[in-house]
Amino acid sequence: MIENDIKKALSRITGLDAFPLQLPSKQLEGVIYQRISDPKMFTGLAKTTLVQARYQITVQLLNDYEKALSLSEKIKEEWENIEHGYLGDYPVQHVERGNLIQDREELTENRTCYRITRDFILTYAEDAK
Repeated sequence: MIENDIKKALSRITGLDAFPLQLPSKQLEGVIYQRISDPKMFTGLAKTTLVQARYQITVQLLNDYEKALSLSEKIKEEWENIEHGYLGDYPVQHVERGNLIQDREELTENRTCYRITRDFILTYAEDAK
């Protein structure tokens, strides 16, 4: 399952804890990853196990917009260089970046929560070990 390698890679790149779907209720900073879609890749007549899975990756930090943006950029720079390589230990054919969304939320105690969310399209074999 590629999600385990995504989690490890995100933690290594950012130095933050990574979580699927959302942060734990008592945690305000971290990286969130979520699979949005995973259609099989159409190659014409040949049957393939390749999928083009879309993942949303969110860097969420308090009071530091520049750092949140910088960490999101670090993920993008590393992942975009994957071409017939590996994301962690998982073989990946290609990584393409997608949409970028930025969000700011005012919290109590004069804190501001910044979220930088980017889509990545990962092409990989579903049955890879």
